[in-house]
Amino acid sequence: MFFAELGLTQHDSLTAAQQAASEAASASGGRSFTCVVFHQGGRLMLTTAFSNAFLINHVVAEPATKGGNPRMATNRPVDSAHVRAIGKYLVENEQNYILPSLTLNVRSVPAIHVPRGNFATAVGFVVIGDETKFSVTDGQHRLAAIAKASESLTGADSTFMSDSISVVIVVEPDLARIHQDFADAAQTKQIPASLLAAFNTREPLNRVLTKIVDGSKLFHGRIDETSKSLSKNSPAIFLLNQVRGMVKELLFRDYALSESSIPARSNQVIGFTERQDAFVDRTLSMMEILTKHMTPWAAIADLPTSGGPANQVVDYRKHHINMTATGLVIIGHVAYEIEKNPDPAWRAARYVDLATKVDWRRDAEIWQGTIISGDKISTTRAPGRLAAKKVIAAIGLPVTDALDNALPGMEPLASVGV
Repeated sequence: MFFAELGLTQHDSLTAAQQAASEAASASGGRSFTCVVFHQGGRLMLTTAFSNAFLINHVVAEPATKGGNPRMATNRPVDSAHVRAIGKYLVENEQNYILPSLTLNVRSVPAIHVPRGNFATAVGFVVIGDETKFSVTDGQHRLAAIAKASESLTGADSTFMSDSISVVIVVEPDLARIHQDFADAAQTKQIPASLLAAFNTREPLNRVLTKIVDGSKLFHGRIDETSKSLSKNSPAIFLLNQVRGMVKELLFRDYALSESSIPARSNQVIGFTERQDAFVDRTLSMMEILTKHMTPWAAIADLPTSGGPANQVVDYRKHHINMTATGLVIIGHVAYEIEKNPDPAWRAARYVDLATKVDWRRDAEIWQGTIISGDKISTTRAPGRLAAKKVIAAIGLPVTDALDNALPGMEPLASVGV
């Protein structure tokens, strides 16, 4: 009788258990919560939902101090930047956000009432008094962000404090075991950047990215949107995150712009739907011209997206710079300069030049001593910028040192036409 062994109070029916919990809450000044009671790893666990207001009052974090002894605290040191980022997300998306469950710890068994029976899992009722405090096993930054967001969301029409979040409560008095629980809970796999770019369409950059991929004859059906790296034998031509690098060059003139800076910059440059649509149209026009005239893009665009013929992509990737992430960044960097000109005919002519006057083969002289050294291709910024300057000169555009000192992300705005 698992529940009986753990000291839970059993009743003849669910109704009786609910009534007993209600009476206990009334007598103690506490609250009764409906919960699911189960065991995992030999321990009693509960799952329920707490309102944000209840979390702030009843859940405490005990973070270690940097340079101190973490074994004396229940949580790792707080990452203030992470708390600010989550808090900002909550404030900006009060009516459209999601937070994963918190894992909490309580060191003594609360009053729990369950129906009698030899169940592995049961619905029950937990009584929590004002004196009951929970600590955080996993989710201290979410908890801190909720408290921070509550300071801003104070309007009469705000429902934030009455919103709830699901919690898993572990009954565990041993601090060492609590530390182990934290380490075990932290063993999660990071989302590949391409998959995150595909899913996180709240970000304007990702919204235009997916439209560009879907609207491009070259990209559509040939982009790997889930993997962390591209297999040498993959028929996909790029990862979604690699195409995203080109788009970052087109928008900000900086493929390496930090992810924390992107939301503000995206809102500045393409924060409105009209600007996003204009940017997508301009980029698809560029891609259409390059795909029509550039080797090997023209040949790839005529291939099926799967089956034997699609495997020709593997050979093209071995021999052409414009089949690499570095090549995409160079194209984006040069296109940023071309897009400054308001004349569509002039821009179209320059894209034809970019496709035909530049030798995109890996062994071409233009790449030697810049991004190509021996049989290796550089992925760092300085060689890529030097290669881009050579490409700019090759298509007849002026090359000046001022290119590297210009304020990134501003000039193309003037030519969007909105």
